[in-house]
Amino acid sequence: MIGGEPVTADVVAFLDDCTSTCQLLAEQEEGPYRRGEQPRRRDITEGRPGSPLALGIRLRTRAGAPVDGAEVEVWHCDADGRYSGYPPNDPTVAVDPSAQGAEYLTDETFLRGRQTTDAAGLVEFRTVYPGWYPGRTVHIHLVVRTATRAFTTQLYFPQDVTTEVFSHDPYRQHGLPDTAHATDEIFPTGGRPAVLDMRPDSSGHVGVLCLVLPEEETP
Repeated sequence: MIGGEPVTADVVAFLDDCTSTCQLLAEQEEGPYRRGEQPRRRDITEGRPGSPLALGIRLRTRAGAPVDGAEVEVWHCDADGRYSGYPPNDPTVAVDPSAQGAEYLTDETFLRGRQTTDAAGLVEFRTVYPGWYPGRTVHIHLVVRTATRAFTTQLYFPQDVTTEVFSHDPYRQHGLPDTAHATDEIFPTGGRPAVLDMRPDSSGHVGVLCLVLPEEETP
């Protein structure tokens, strides 16, 4: 159970189909847009427009055991490339957290949330497909906290799926990203990039990935 709700069957089934793609979590930078504490919830949309996305993550140890009770945080920008609490991204200050943080709006929490993994090491979020902003490929930030340490990485999307999603409103008003995986400076860092396995569903997409924590943890 996650926050009183079981992981939905379609997410579990897709994760079961993708177990052969379990990969070591590539530790990557947190970035400047995290807030102090993410709201504890599954649905993080808060009414933001975009293509619905069911995000499922399975966590395992190096020995293959599920990681139960880990806290998982996610946050990402909206279809216009904006993070909650921050003004629209300006390429002149995009890499300067202090410049963005000076205008931080504490009452905004859209597209941010945290959940706790269940006994099978599973966690699920309901959100929308992220947009993009200058200098970055499309991504979701992810932090995993176990009893002993924290792991930070970023999740990515197949570029053909992004192109298809961005051909529709509200994304097409913002155009296609100016940065691809091949030209993104963070994408190749830390190991094998965490590109989600994606498939369409009745309303949008399901994206899943099985991640192995770099240090074995006691489940």
